[in-house]
This record gives sequence, structure tokens and C-alpha cells, in this order.
Amino acid sequence: MILDPLFGHPDSSKRLDDPNLRETIKELAMLDGGFVVSDDGVLLSACRYIEASVEGIELPLGLGSRHLAAASITKRTKSVAVVVSESSMVRVFFRGKIISRIIPEVWLLSQHNRQMKRPRQRKDGDAGLRVLDNTDR
Repeated sequence: MILDPLFGHPDSSKRLDDPNLRETIKELAMLDGGFVVSDDGVLLSACRYIEASVEGIELPLGLGSRHLAAASITKRTKSVAVVVSESSMVRVFFRGKIISRIIPEVWLLSQHNRQMKRPRQRKDGDAGLRVLDNTDR
């Protein structure tokens, strides 16, 4: 059992949009348990144990207890759960089901393409390749 390291701190210092909290969240995420976040983006607690019932939950093979807990809590409450697997795959749960997946490699590639301002100009020796930005799609 891990005691909640956020307990006793003011809400103003526990906002998800606070850049000073970013490293703390990353460190706490390495510990057991989940985060509880309010509708307005305040971390209410960390390292929480979420009791998960398997009743009515169907998950793909290979997903473990954190996914089961996310599916269970979203099936029984009006909440959304975000789960990061050990493989860095991100899954979003709502009403007990996976509603979205973020594959880190694909996300990183899409972020790279957004940084391009315009199509790259061909130079002699290029193999006829043209890199397009998002406006060319």
C-alpha cells in the first residue's frame, strides 16, 4: 500500500495544466495505483487502489489489471479512464469499453509532420520524393 503523496496539498498546486507538476506526475505514474482527476483538471489523489469487478467486462486477451480496473470504474460511474500500458500504448475507456487507442510511434510521427511549414523542395539527387504537410492531405 502506498499512501497518497498528494494528500494535504492545495488544489492550486495539483492542476494538470501546471508545468511544475509534470515531473511529479511522471514519477507517481511509475508507482502502483491510479490517479483520480476532477472534471476541472485537479489531481484529487494518486496511487489509488481501484477495486475492479469483472462482471460484464470484456477485454481483449493480454490486457491486465489496470485495464480491468479502468473498464470497471467507467462502467459503474460517469467517468473516463486513461491507461498507459507497459508498452506505452494508451487506451481510453468509457462505459466499460475501449473507445480510443494511441500508438506512441504513430502519434510521434503525426507530431513531426505538424511541425513542417510547407512541402520540402526537391533538389538534384532526390529520388522524386516530396514530403507533404497537413495542408496537402
